[in-house]
Amino acid sequence: MEFKSFIYLIIFFSWVEISYAQVKLTKTNQEIVLDGVIDDEAWKSVEALPIVQYEPVFKGKMSEKSVFRVAYDQNYIYVAGELYTKNTNTITSNTLTRDQFSGDDIFAIILDPFNDNENGLWFLSNPAGARIDIAISNDANFGGGSNAMNSSWNTYWDVATTQDENGWYAEMRIPFSSIGFQENDGIAEMGMIVYRWIASANERHIYPAIPPNWNMGNAKPSQAQDILLEGVQSKKPLYLTPYTIVGQNLNNKLNDAETKYLKDRDFTRELGFDVKYNLTGNLTLDVTLNTDFAQVEADDQQLNLSRFSLFFPEKRQFFQERAGLYDVSYGRNRLFYSRRIGLDSDGNPVRILGGARMTGRIGNWDIGIINMQTEETDSLTSENFGVLRMQRKTFNERSNVGGIFTSRVGVDGTNNFVYGIDTKTNIFDDLYFDLLASQTVDTEIRSEENTDFFSTTSWRAAITLQKSIGFNYRFVVNRTGEYFHPGIGYVRRTGNTDLFTRFAYGWFAPEYSIINRQNIDLGVYIQSENDSYDLLGRSIWSGWSLRFKQLGEFELDIRYNNEILLTGDDFDLLRKIYIPEGEYETYRIGANYETNEGNKFGFELGAEYGGLYDGTSFEFQINPRWIVNSNLELGGRYGLSHLKFPSLENRDKTQFTAHIGQFRAKYALNKRFSSSTFIQYSNDSALIGANVRLRYNFREGRDLWLVFNEQINTINNELEVPRKPRLQNRTILIKYTHTFIF
Repeated sequence: MEFKSFIYLIIFFSWVEISYAQVKLTKTNQEIVLDGVIDDEAWKSVEALPIVQYEPVFKGKMSEKSVFRVAYDQNYIYVAGELYTKNTNTITSNTLTRDQFSGDDIFAIILDPFNDNENGLWFLSNPAGARIDIAISNDANFGGGSNAMNSSWNTYWDVATTQDENGWYAEMRIPFSSIGFQENDGIAEMGMIVYRWIASANERHIYPAIPPNWNMGNAKPSQAQDILLEGVQSKKPLYLTPYTIVGQNLNNKLNDAETKYLKDRDFTRELGFDVKYNLTGNLTLDVTLNTDFAQVEADDQQLNLSRFSLFFPEKRQFFQERAGLYDVSYGRNRLFYSRRIGLDSDGNPVRILGGARMTGRIGNWDIGIINMQTEETDSLTSENFGVLRMQRKTFNERSNVGGIFTSRVGVDGTNNFVYGIDTKTNIFDDLYFDLLASQTVDTEIRSEENTDFFSTTSWRAAITLQKSIGFNYRFVVNRTGEYFHPGIGYVRRTGNTDLFTRFAYGWFAPEYSIINRQNIDLGVYIQSENDSYDLLGRSIWSGWSLRFKQLGEFELDIRYNNEILLTGDDFDLLRKIYIPEGEYETYRIGANYETNEGNKFGFELGAEYGGLYDGTSFEFQINPRWIVNSNLELGGRYGLSHLKFPSLENRDKTQFTAHIGQFRAKYALNKRFSSSTFIQYSNDSALIGANVRLRYNFREGRDLWLVFNEQINTINNELEVPRKPRLQNRTILIKYTHTFIF
């Protein structure tokens, strides 16, 4: 289909949106003391919300009594939960650590501040008063590889909890300045969901009465209750956060002559700052100078059993604010991938000299702007990265149209530009029709076709039709041009057309059953060349998943793969086993089981066996976790992949067993002092990595970090010249941040 046809399809039909009736929240002028004791006079005038059981049986009889109340004043939204429990020994409180969920009892509120039915802010607490905050995007829909839940996002808010012989109680206080919202003449419209999770019973109480028809349906902004707040005004505080770092980096580097390794010591003394200012109640400006991410946890090591690059999630806080707005993607492929900024292709840090970001809403438009400048390194020139993203509602509350522009410009004259448009149209109920079209222009890809606006060789376009309730399905057609190259995006391959079809059906078991729900699905994925339509690969799979009310979840998957490696596509798998060009047909079967998340001791267990190119592979993985007490949590992961291939003339190695081992320990002395230890080993990379982080939180906005990173080479070949040293690198840093609020 030509690009012009996509443009014509953007103008689509309008449908009436049916939603919950709007509810006015109670505004109070009386003081609410945040102490976890819900006895203030202000609460007596606030009506309790009408709640229902969400799961295990929708609108079934609730085993415990719950009372939810929500109010607000000029500065804050207040949320109160009276969470009664017949047997207080069943109250589960496993952690004191910020942003750590460990199968605890939970009291939570989800707010959709702009009432856009797409994005939300999720605030949770357990009986110990530990805080978790998550940014929701894409209506909590994980379809197509979307990163719908961003647990790295943080903001300013408070909670207090108490317990007695009747249960536990929670009070939350969320500043308007921390969420941003749109108000007209002192009136703000938002979306709201409040719920309680009882870990020991796998039971959830919720307001409003959202049916459990979706995965993560309890956190979907589109299903939130519309609420009205009157007499509110946006707040515009200024947050100034300077930081200082001292420490040492030690690297063993090969000299230019490649005759020996030299120790490179770098004593770090850094200063920098971040500024956050609400230009309006719904538009936030962030400015950063000499940006630093020393306290970010190390990436998990992954085993790459394909010829494409690996995808790693973004963990850096600066890129978290409304990150879902920038998510213009199809599967893992995306036009903006923030890890291209400040990290090289191997994941090593590149100094960010400074930059700015503005996110929020102007009129009816959601807008996001990013501009950052990086320093020159031995392998990379100094570059400027820019992103402009705009989106607005069309037709109805669940439909939108948007555009994106990205730029990557080097001081050496290289540049890359991307521009694109995307639409999401809610036809009716849960049926959506999506369009995406984008083009890239790159100085290093010069051709007549590349500069022709209507040439498909530099374009990427996709159509999606999907439904996710009851008998659900997803159809995708995607075409990626040969010269399509987003400089700050992520694309697995180019010059191909993808056809993706998936059918699924889920149903609930009877109330008396030990099973909660079941789901079956069938999918087909076909890749072909753009011009010849010759087959590049196809996959057909069938899956069955089973969720128990108390016993966890089980999944079974059977898959047929057919992949064709064309001339020049041959590669070395794991840099060890040669895979020649040719056509490969394989069958695989896999199973996975995960215990109930509320268990003190639990695990996830998975195994898969089948063909891999012209050989076979057996993969096994176990992820145990043990909550020793609310102070200490231990966890880990062990993965084994045994690869076996037939002998070939140009294949030196025919077997390899890969091991990945990880150990995690999280300790919290209290809600202010916490530490995490992450140690991992991979015999594929022949490295042991250790990441230790200690944090002392004096109060919100004031943190002292001690960070230790080390990588050790496990292969020390006596015959290798030059001989590789055991220590590859070591970093010890102390970082202090202090936020001033004006």
